Amino acid sequence: AAVIPDSLRVTAVPQTLNKVERDSLELKCEVSKSTAQHSHVSIAWYRQRGSETPVEVISLNRDFVLRAGSAYAQRQATGDVRLDKVGETTSKLTIYNLHPSDQGEFYCEAAEWIQDPDKSWYAMTRKRSQGAIVNVQATDKEFSVRLETEKRTYIVGEPVEFRCILEAQNVPDRYFSISWAFNSSLIASLGPNAVPMLNNEFAQREALGQLKVAKESDNVFVLKIYRLRLEDSGKYNCRVTEREKTVTGDFIDKESKRPKNIPITVLPLKTSISLEIINNASNVLEGESLRFGCNVRSGFGPQSRFSVTWQLVDKLNRRSEIVRLDREGTLQPGPSYAERSSYGGIQVEQVRPGSFTLEIFNSVKADEGHYECRVIEWTRTLDGEWQMVGERHTGTPVSITALEAGFAVTAISRTPGVTYNESFDLQCIIKPHYPSWVPVSVTWRFQPAGSTEFHDLVTFTRDGGVQWGDRYAGFRTRTAIEKAESSNNVRLSISRASDTEAGKYQCVAELWRKNYNSSWTRLADRTSNLLEIRVLRP
Repeated sequence: AAVIPDSLRVTAVPQTLNKVERDSLELKCEVSKSTAQHSHVSIAWYRQRGSETPVEVISLNRDFVLRAGSAYAQRQATGDVRLDKVGETTSKLTIYNLHPSDQGEFYCEAAEWIQDPDKSWYAMTRKRSQGAIVNVQATDKEFSVRLETEKRTYIVGEPVEFRCILEAQNVPDRYFSISWAFNSSLIASLGPNAVPMLNNEFAQREALGQLKVAKESDNVFVLKIYRLRLEDSGKYNCRVTEREKTVTGDFIDKESKRPKNIPITVLPLKTSISLEIINNASNVLEGESLRFGCNVRSGFGPQSRFSVTWQLVDKLNRRSEIVRLDREGTLQPGPSYAERSSYGGIQVEQVRPGSFTLEIFNSVKADEGHYECRVIEWTRTLDGEWQMVGERHTGTPVSITALEAGFAVTAISRTPGVTYNESFDLQCIIKPHYPSWVPVSVTWRFQPAGSTEFHDLVTFTRDGGVQWGDRYAGFRTRTAIEKAESSNNVRLSISRASDTEAGKYQCVAELWRKNYNSSWTRLADRTSNLLEIRVLRP
């Protein structure tokens, strides 16, 4: 078969045209052929932006049927897009009322068709012209943005929806991106493709279905939080940026606008619990235990759990956390009570749901002050998370009397003059009247007549033992020492007095405290008056 030579020529003037929105565009394309056989020619106009797939504007097929591409069909129906034959070989594309979206490179493509003996057509050759670059400047590029939400105050667990509304002309033909901010930190952004990108914890919350960022329409963008948390209180805003798509398909930012911030406040769920505090002793002696009870009296349901924090506010209004018991029952002592707690000096217990006790053993003067019980009510949300419902607190004062307050010692004798070979008693009186658990040591000292030195005679130790001095061995055989069960008073009884026992007597008392770590602290010591005993010859 003979080869049919390729004679198709498709030419257009390469040019750049700068148009304004609503202008008209005319482009011509010259298509010629010199094939001897009978053939038909089809012609089509395309618009292309960068690497995007070309968009068909309008075409005339080989059967001379005119058809617009889907993007331009509506405008062809209204007469805004036309394809006309001008003369024998020239076709003219006309677009009236240009849109900014018409920007791009326009070219025409022609194909020469030949019919086979079986009546079927095939394209023998296909060629395209050089392109004309058309820029379309929008006539009104102004736009404004407003932010709306239903109210400004919410309660934990409620939903909130922010609507960022764009007001502009020809929005579908323009490119806008939007970003959302919370307290000036970026939380989400949507480009012209409307795919949201979220930051940090907001991405996690979106993954859990707790938050949504979306484009509702060309003009409306939405940020929705389905269950507000306390920490969601703050300022929200959106920023809208217009972007321009260049011929190469890249986007460049043109202008950004944002409305005023909308501040919202998220209030905690209101708790209806009430508390009572029980103080077993508001005025105690140093060393005694402090016992408190804290009870949730009413207003909670079966789903509620509680955490409790005990605090001490001292006389200088300094607040110290004693211990915290979380809703799972985990105990956490405060920093300044950690060591004491490790020795068992502090005990906290949940006796039953909503009923707590605090016991502080072996109190010290520094434990004086105002004790507060703070209870937080928690409830489980639908998504399984624990939500704080609210907090209540109540308190009670505690006054602690220091052990050394009023500590004094007096030595007495009813027989300052003793006849030879008679017995005599000396008493060491301790004040105040301490309970038996308060450790006091008492030492009787003796200065013989004519001497200037005192020496320890005998000591009643803090743990109830008796230690004799090694200076006056003769005393031990004729002396009895006795401590009264009901007090710390110590009696010294000496039988068969002689010149050896004549002299000055004195008692020294030491007040001790056993600490929570089993070490001992000497709080104070007191020395009594002098007792002079004279032994008289019969």
